[in-house]
Amino acid sequence: MKDREYGYISNWNWIVISVIVVTVCTLLVLYVPQAKDFDRAVLKAVREFLSPYPSYIPLFFSEFGLSCNLFWPVFAACCALLSGGKYIKAFLFVFFSQFALYSTLLIKNMICRARPCGEAYPGFSFPSGHASTVTCVLGMSIYLILHYVRNKFWRYFLTGFFGLYIFMVCISRMWLSHHFPIDVIAGFFWGLLCVNLYIILCKFFEK
Repeated sequence: MKDREYGYISNWNWIVISVIVVTVCTLLVLYVPQAKDFDRAVLKAVREFLSPYPSYIPLFFSEFGLSCNLFWPVFAACCALLSGGKYIKAFLFVFFSQFALYSTLLIKNMICRARPCGEAYPGFSFPSGHASTVTCVLGMSIYLILHYVRNKFWRYFLTGFFGLYIFMVCISRMWLSHHFPIDVIAGFFWGLLCVNLYIILCKFFEK
């Protein structure tokens, strides 16, 4: 019982941190003009640092970070959960993967921040939908892997692989100049918020 209560506290702490970070990023974008200059400077530094590397690297991670390509990890996770009789967890997995996507789109259309590349890429910039959705889906997957996979090799390998994949998707969005750093940070923490809400509800319904 104490372990579960500690787990709840830890998850709620991450939710509070995520809300604070997303709120601060939103206020910076809306009300601090100097933040845009800083954002552009960081973006330029990131792109210059990564410029020697092939352009197909960010294109690969960015393309497979699209919501349509995340169907397969969602499908695989749901099949595994349903086969084990974890129906509520499977439903929550689908719900939060869609919530991360559509709530990000809602925020985008409320903030209406232009992308650093202008109209070369459709949609608004803040927050990053790739970062939020990938962080949510793969973050929930990491939780399930750590919770259910007993083989240590596969636990560490899959956790490390998904963690690296989240990082590369976030970097690729700046690498391609589709998002400012603040967009990616806000998107990542919005996805992290969804992950922790999922974990809390899974613990609540767990028998």
